[in-house]
Amino acid sequence: MIRSMTGYGEGIAHNDGLSVTVAIRTVNSRFLDISVRLPELISVFEQSVSETLRKAVARGKVSTNITLTADNKTDIFDVFLDKSLLEKYLSVFAENDSISDNITVSDVVSLPEVLSLKVKDNLIERASPLIESAVESALKSLDEMRCAEGKAIEKDLLGRIEDIEKKLFELSKLLDTDREAYLQKLRERMAEILGNEIEIDESRLAQEAAMLASKSDIAEEITRLKSHTNQFRHAIQSEAAAGSKLKFILQECNREADTIGAKGNSTRVAELTIEIKEQLERIREQVQNVE
Repeated sequence: MIRSMTGYGEGIAHNDGLSVTVAIRTVNSRFLDISVRLPELISVFEQSVSETLRKAVARGKVSTNITLTADNKTDIFDVFLDKSLLEKYLSVFAENDSISDNITVSDVVSLPEVLSLKVKDNLIERASPLIESAVESALKSLDEMRCAEGKAIEKDLLGRIEDIEKKLFELSKLLDTDREAYLQKLRERMAEILGNEIEIDESRLAQEAAMLASKSDIAEEITRLKSHTNQFRHAIQSEAAAGSKLKFILQECNREADTIGAKGNSTRVAELTIEIKEQLERIREQVQNVE
C-alpha cells in the first residue's frame, strides 16, 4: 500500500503538571527533509525526535513543532535567590551613608541578577516520556491520514494503469490488421502497375509486405510496456516506499509509448498512443505525491 507525502498529525501528552503538544506536517519533497522546532528549555530532544521521524518517514518535507506548557510556572521553574550576590549588594550599601538601612523586598527584587527563575533540575527527566508519547501519537495520526490519501491515489493509479493495458490490448489486435493492410496495398499497387494480365507471385508479395510491416512493427514495444505496467502495479501494492521506483518505471513507460508513436503508421495507432501518453502524464502528476 502506498502512502501520500502530504499529511498532518497531532499528539498531546500530559502528566505531573506538564503538557507536551507535537504537530507534524508533511508535504512533497524529492528527498527526506526534517525540521524540528521546540522550546529552548527542551532543545536537548531535537536530535532524538529527528531520528524517530527519520525511521517513520521515508521521503518528503517533515515540519515538526513541539510546545511545552505547564499548569503553573512552578511546575517548570524554581525561584533562585543569589545570596552571595545579595550580601555583596548589602555590603556596598553599608559602605555608603547616603543609602538607607531600610531595605525592602521590592528593593531586593529590583537588584539585577539577585532574584531569578531557574529551570527545575528534573524538567528534562519529566518531559522525556511526554515527548516520546506525544511524538508517537502524532506519527500515528499522520500515518492514518497519509494512508487514507495514499489509498485514494492507489485507486486512481490502478484505474489508469488498467486503462493503458486495455489500449495496449487494442494495439496488439491492430498488428495483424496492419500486416494484412500492407499486403493488400502491395497487391493493389502491383496490379495497377502490371495490370491483370500478369500473375502476381503471392509468396513474394507476402515477403515484401512482411518486410515493410516489420519497419513499423510495435510488438516489442507493446510487450515491454505491458511488462512495465505490471511492475508498476506490483510496486504500488508492495509494503516498501515506492515513490522513487514508480518514477523510474514511469520514465520507461513513456520511452516505449514514444517509440510506439514514432513507429505507428495508422490513425488509430496514433490515437491510442496519444491516449496512453495522456494517462501517463496524469499518473506522473499523482506519483509526485507518493512517498
